[in-house]
Amino acid sequence: MLGNKRIFDRIIDFMAFLAGVLLVGAVLIVCFEIWMRYFVRKPQVWTVEVCEYILFAIAFLGAPWLLKKGGHVSIDIIVAQMGPKTRIYLGLFSKAMGVLISAIICGFSMATSWDSYVSGVVVIKTLSIPKYYFLMLIALGYFLLLIEFARQFFGHFQELREKN
Repeated sequence: MLGNKRIFDRIIDFMAFLAGVLLVGAVLIVCFEIWMRYFVRKPQVWTVEVCEYILFAIAFLGAPWLLKKGGHVSIDIIVAQMGPKTRIYLGLFSKAMGVLISAIICGFSMATSWDSYVSGVVVIKTLSIPKYYFLMLIALGYFLLLIEFARQFFGHFQELREKN
C-alpha cells in the first residue's frame, strides 16, 4: 500500500511539474507574441490558441496536486466553529461527494472521448486538433481526482475510527 501511495504521489507531483512547465511555456509564447507584434510587426496567429490549450491543460494537470495539498476552496470560517467529530463527518461527506462527482465526470469524459475518437471529431480553429485529446485530459484529471478524494475519504474514516 505504501509503495502504491508513493507511486501515486509521484504521478501527481509530475503532473503538477508538467503544469508548471506548461505555464512557463505559455509565458514565453506570450512574450514571443508581444515581440513579434510590436517590434517585428508580424503577429503570429497561433499563439493565443496555443495559450488557451495550455491553460486548459494546466487546470486538469494541476487539480489533483492542489487537492492533495489542501488548496481547493473551503469554508474554514464555518468548519472551524464545529466540533472535531462533526468536522470528520463533514470531511467524509465532502470527500464522498468528490468521489461521486469525479467518477461521473471521468466516466462521461471517457465515453465522450471514445465517441470523439471513433467519429474523428476535430477542433478546427487556427490549428486542427482531434477533440479526444482534450477529453482524455479531462478524464485523466478527474480519474486522479477520484483517487485522491478516495484516499482522503479513507483518511477521514481512519481518523473517525481512532476517535471512537
